[in-house]
Amino acid sequence: MFICSNCGYKSLKWIGRCPNCQEWETFVNEYEFKIGNNQKLEIKKLKDLEYIKEERLISNIKEFDRVVGGGILKGSLILMGGDPGVGKSTLALQLASKFKSLYISSEESLNQVLSRAKRIEINNDNVYIVCESNLNRIFNNLNESFDLIVVDSIQTVYSEDVPSSPGSVSQIKTCAYKLLEFSKLRNTSILIIAHITKEGEISGPKLLEHIVDVVLYMETNETNLRILRSYKNRFGPTNEIGIFEMTYKGLKEVNKPEDYFISSINYAKPSISRSIILEGLRPLIVEVQSLIVKTYYPTPIRNSTGYDIRRLNMILAVIEKYININLRNYDIHINIVGGIKVSDQAMDLAVALSIISGYKNFPLNPKVVYIGEIGLTGDIHKVFLMDLRKSEAKRLGFEVYENKKTLIDTYKDIFENF
Repeated sequence: MFICSNCGYKSLKWIGRCPNCQEWETFVNEYEFKIGNNQKLEIKKLKDLEYIKEERLISNIKEFDRVVGGGILKGSLILMGGDPGVGKSTLALQLASKFKSLYISSEESLNQVLSRAKRIEINNDNVYIVCESNLNRIFNNLNESFDLIVVDSIQTVYSEDVPSSPGSVSQIKTCAYKLLEFSKLRNTSILIIAHITKEGEISGPKLLEHIVDVVLYMETNETNLRILRSYKNRFGPTNEIGIFEMTYKGLKEVNKPEDYFISSINYAKPSISRSIILEGLRPLIVEVQSLIVKTYYPTPIRNSTGYDIRRLNMILAVIEKYININLRNYDIHINIVGGIKVSDQAMDLAVALSIISGYKNFPLNPKVVYIGEIGLTGDIHKVFLMDLRKSEAKRLGFEVYENKKTLIDTYKDIFENF
């Protein structure tokens, strides 16, 4: 079979362009392996399974446990990807130290893994390690039971049942099926580490993400912060995040994100505003900074870091139409402090007021957060879970501005006397 190395599409002959994912030169000739299972099938009534309890492995790494839905469900298959050097192996080793675990390292030697373990101060009797790439050999010699098995990484392990090289589509798919079967039969949780492509997606066929129960991505924002996101979770929410700081001794949980995402609470300066966003059910206070300067180009520059540039252009159009502030001759730069990427539209009001504050050179109240979605008519719409946002603002010593229903009324209330 000729298989697309990007999406897994199959063809009996070589094709220049994949008809499924539209990528060029991705078809490779590989042996197609099918897994056989002659075990007796056992069918049960759903109501007879009430005695089965949901068992989770609690790592006490709260940021990780939150993302996977309160802990690792026993028998689940978890896939974690991220940029090289982002901290995937470090986090996996820290997780392994919390349970009776087997760490399968097919990329690094024993000395390399030991060096990392010493650096992050892991020294207990719970972690077992094997440096081997042959998955058949590992399973045939696995006599003990483990709570967690870490596979680092899926692109470098291989099965003897497939004649192709490690990292190929057939090998990744076969190894994933074998790991899935092992996790369900042994009721053992397995964490798979995966490489990512230059486009930022997990390398290998998309089928890999469909096989597993949980898909996690670890992101970096060009600082020491690491953000763990859940993009698929059969046993919990898919929009939670965990925030870590990369230190010499491993990944450290960030329990007070406000220390990274805002300046001092009393810091008042034009172009600065704050808001409360939600990542899953987690409220985060973030700070918007804007820079408005005269342009020297026929087309002004619109630059946004951490905020959707298309939504920024919409907000600028609303400001120009309903407040009559001409921004056509100004370059506008928006930055969300801390490098976090914001998709919550409750941030709209804070972005608009930051721009107006910079244009007027008038500082906003540093102890007030601005929450609201701006519509095309200039109205300020209510956002979900407002009580949760207010509670977080109160805990941090902020007040919530929510008096006006339109952007023009808000503008008059804040800037009219300036």
